[in-house]
Amino acid sequence: LYDYVSLILYERLPYQSFHQINPSTIIIDVFGATTNTNWVTQMQSTREIKNISYEQVEDELLRIKIELNHEQHWGHSIYYAGNNLIIKVKRRPKSLLLKDLVIGVDAGHGGTNKGAFGITGIMEKDMTLLVAKELQQLLEAEGAKVIMTRTKDTTYDNHDRYLLFKETNPDLLVSIHLNSSADPVRIKGVSTYYKHIGYRSLSQKILQQMLDMGLGEFGNVGHFNFILNGFTEFPNVLVETLFISHPEDETNVLNAAYRKQMAEKIVEGIKDWLAQQR
Repeated sequence: LYDYVSLILYERLPYQSFHQINPSTIIIDVFGATTNTNWVTQMQSTREIKNISYEQVEDELLRIKIELNHEQHWGHSIYYAGNNLIIKVKRRPKSLLLKDLVIGVDAGHGGTNKGAFGITGIMEKDMTLLVAKELQQLLEAEGAKVIMTRTKDTTYDNHDRYLLFKETNPDLLVSIHLNSSADPVRIKGVSTYYKHIGYRSLSQKILQQMLDMGLGEFGNVGHFNFILNGFTEFPNVLVETLFISHPEDETNVLNAAYRKQMAEKIVEGIKDWLAQQR
């Protein structure tokens, strides 16, 4: 399921990683490292790694560049084994059909964490659960395996959500929320959020599909510091379906048929994204 890169160090040093696209590349900066060699061993058994190189950017900053075989980033994680820094690069799934994938679905808020409120008093936590359960049913009807954070009104800490998906490692993750604004007259519509540029395409495809419903466009927001957008291990997206603070949006989300249509559009967006990868 993975390709591995090992960097041998004399001690554990701090590092950071980020994505680049065109070409798809994982960049790892290791702070305090100075290379004492000019070679790298690459094995024929790799599937996702196309090429690897490194450079001494500064006296104590070593930059590793891992170029990928596919345009889409499918995930990576970094950890230490002793003093060896290991970069674990997720290979593209063998099948890019929904029936063969594992999808994480997060219904935002819940229990004592009520989220935003509509003018009529409806709570975000209730609406996110209804949309998420619709999404679950549609994905399972396609044959996908779905991992839900909650299926009823329970308090579920965001850190616990993070640990759940860290352990279960889905192929992709969708978190469902409703937005809110202090301006209930002008501000409305749908928006999608990502943190890592390698996962932006998923958020774009879902937004495009949901805009077909006639929802206003609040935009595609990047570098977003939501805990479930922080995963590098798999593609992920936060979907702010509409503004619960806007009367028209609130009326729409109270309509069961409309909630189902939103879930259908999210599924279509995922399908569009998978077709793009194929």
